[in-house]
Amino acid sequence: IKSLEMICKAMADAGWATDNLAFGSGGALLQKLHRDTQKCAFKCSYACVNGQGVDVVKDPITDPGKKSKKGRLTLEKQDGKFVTVTEGKGDASKDELVEVFRDGKLLVDDTFTAIRKR
Repeated sequence: IKSLEMICKAMADAGWATDNLAFGSGGALLQKLHRDTQKCAFKCSYACVNGQGVDVVKDPITDPGKKSKKGRLTLEKQDGKFVTVTEGKGDASKDELVEVFRDGKLLVDDTFTAIRKR
């Protein structure tokens, strides 16, 4: 419990809401839902190194299902379905994703009602 208090205080001191955290007990004691069972993870797909763009991909030999998408990504609607276009081959004008935060600053302040309508 003391470590949770320390973490929450550090978050508050840094100006972050604890809504950004998820605490768990580990070891699948309570639930067997995690990023692998949900097929959800945030991964780096592109980086700028010394001014040069570099595609980044994770492709573990032990689990091909964990392969990540590579390069600059766009999320586009094709035939009414969302499709991720990889390796910078997408059309930025068709990208459905919107940058909301940059360097800790809020760029878009949508209402919950507006988000639900989308």
